[in-house]
Amino acid sequence: MTTTAASRLSRMADRLEHIKPSPIRAIFDKAAALEAAGEKIYHFEIGRPDFDTPQVAKDAAVASLSRGEVHYGPNAGTLDLRRAISDYLQDRRGTTYDPTSEVIVTIGANEAVFLALMAFCGPGDEVIVPVPAWAHYQSCIRLAGATPVPVGLDAANDFRLDVDAIEAAITPRTRMVIICTPNNPTGGVATAQEIERLAAVLEPTDALLMSDEIYADLVYEGVSHESPAALSSLRDRTLVIGGFAKAFAMDGWRLGWLAGPRELITPALRVRQYTTVCPPTFLQPGAAAALREAGREAEAMRREFEERRRAGLVLLAKVPGISVSQPDGAFYFYLTYSPDVAEPAEQLALRLLDEQRVAVVPGTAFDPEGGTHAIRISYACHIDDLIEGLTRIARAFAVTTTKGASS
Repeated sequence: MTTTAASRLSRMADRLEHIKPSPIRAIFDKAAALEAAGEKIYHFEIGRPDFDTPQVAKDAAVASLSRGEVHYGPNAGTLDLRRAISDYLQDRRGTTYDPTSEVIVTIGANEAVFLALMAFCGPGDEVIVPVPAWAHYQSCIRLAGATPVPVGLDAANDFRLDVDAIEAAITPRTRMVIICTPNNPTGGVATAQEIERLAAVLEPTDALLMSDEIYADLVYEGVSHESPAALSSLRDRTLVIGGFAKAFAMDGWRLGWLAGPRELITPALRVRQYTTVCPPTFLQPGAAAALREAGREAEAMRREFEERRRAGLVLLAKVPGISVSQPDGAFYFYLTYSPDVAEPAEQLALRLLDEQRVAVVPGTAFDPEGGTHAIRISYACHIDDLIEGLTRIARAFAVTTTKGASS
């Protein structure tokens, strides 16, 4: 085949025009190449717990395989796992969902996001996304044919949920608002007052609310997670995203959930029937066992994250020229700095990897315009690696600051 013919035949669909490769994966791939060459890399780029999956979950999955549970299951997932999710949400979030019609077991939280957007958003629709935010939201919005409307949060206000800014962005075309609490990348947690204010803003509109609560079990220092769906005024318009990857160290299992009122779940299930069909059957007993029996292990992981958070904040407070948003949840530090302190984030990320062997994510992965001088650090790694890696980052900033002062 000639080059011309190959180029003509490989023309992508128009929907991919604005879908760029993940900048997180770009850093990860370069770090992996250095590691394969024998270099020690300090991995702060991937939001993946470094713990093992609780044994009770693994045992339940193995037992399921041994029973021969290897065939297609229900489109929405096994009823047993949907019941476990429903019970878990009732106990931990104060939200009530009928497991027979208001819960879908998804292929990770990412599929839950995709199903919700594909079911309710399309050409002409707008979806409001406070940024900085996980890049997948905007890409999935575009894949659905809708238009993302990023709403910049204020670094001076610790990137807190800005309901006034959301209200200002709402138009007659607004179909959905997406919030993530605790937030990726900032670690910020929405307060009950902010959620109540959001309810008042959305009340006169027809906009749906997507509440990404994948980090809901990872909150620290007495902070509590508030689910919007627990408010009666928001329940009917809210789709809740959750999963097993973060709190149970089950990221490779690729299991999550989408929960909401029947009227919202039914269309999302229709999308599922013609995409991934059903989640892996033999993994679901393991996920149910995690929810029902691995609470102690999950809490031990949370406490370890809390210890790392505390140690990391102490070190970062000593780094000249940077600010760290208050990370009340998740397992990230989001650092911002002024242009006179260091180069733009994408260049800084490459320098940290090349010179310090530390892999971080540039803020532009979460906010292309406002994240030009910001980086995200994941502390989902051993505390010794965290301390050494942050020490190296401090060294890099100190060198830059010294150069700036002498120029």
